[in-house]
Amino acid sequence: MNNRQRTATGMVAVVTATSLVIAIAPTASADTQDQRTQKAAAGVERVTGTQDLAASSAAPGVAAQSVTETKSGTVTVQAPDDATGNVKTTAPDGTAFGLGLPQTKSVKGVKAGSGTIVYPNAADSTDFAVQPTTDGGARTLVTLKDKNAPTEQRFDLQMPTGAHLAANDSGGYDIFQDSGKGSTALKGTISAPWAKDANGKDVATSYKLEGGTLVQRIDTNSTTAFPVVADPHYTWGIISGTVYFNKSETRKIALGGGLAATIIASIPAGFTTAAGITVAAITTMANIAQSHKKCLKIKSYGKPGEYSGKQGDGYCR
Repeated sequence: MNNRQRTATGMVAVVTATSLVIAIAPTASADTQDQRTQKAAAGVERVTGTQDLAASSAAPGVAAQSVTETKSGTVTVQAPDDATGNVKTTAPDGTAFGLGLPQTKSVKGVKAGSGTIVYPNAADSTDFAVQPTTDGGARTLVTLKDKNAPTEQRFDLQMPTGAHLAANDSGGYDIFQDSGKGSTALKGTISAPWAKDANGKDVATSYKLEGGTLVQRIDTNSTTAFPVVADPHYTWGIISGTVYFNKSETRKIALGGGLAATIIASIPAGFTTAAGITVAAITTMANIAQSHKKCLKIKSYGKPGEYSGKQGDGYCR
């Protein structure tokens, strides 16, 4: 993907855009373009399904915006008007995560099908599409139309201050953000990559990070049936998030007192409102975690727990 943004979290997305209408008159060229756009959307939705698409605020033929309500607040996903823009997701706390579409030409986005925003022919032999999803995230889809399409797609990441990615066991990445007050929260996830060919067969694909760019490789070969649809999907926000504390912070909380209270006060709203999440409960779990040579974690709307250095990008150190 290019220097554009995507954002995600477990919430509905709103896609806003300028009033972009493709077909103004029933000319042959307009009909052809509309047919191509609808075909591109149908091809993507045949692979992804439509059950989790977030409601869009725009009419068909216009790029749109979606908003999802969760118990942590409202998440907004905004698809760009143009393929040279960024997909942007804004969390309830106002922080935003973005993903840029890769190697794109200046192509207007069009809402088609059941709500997919399509950017037809935005790169050589390639269509791009954006689907805001009801989990507060977005799918950014690449359709390789034939063997001439590039098999490496580069998505530029736009992350807020204090955020960083850590590879997880699924083949994707977890997105962490430092609070600046002694805690680190899991704010989002980039799901493991996938790709399907025209026969529904899985195509080998993988991610790697190059600086601030997420690179997806799609391993097509002589037996691959085109078109191939591939997808980076991400979420952004504190929904189902987790706050992690390192060993030093866990020790200070276990000791109690004013320093522990200061650290606990830094935990975002939504993590301490569940029944039983009191300062005493957090301090008790910090002591347990410390005795096990582990670290304290608190899941949003869940109880305190412990984790090892295998989680949280080795933050338990």
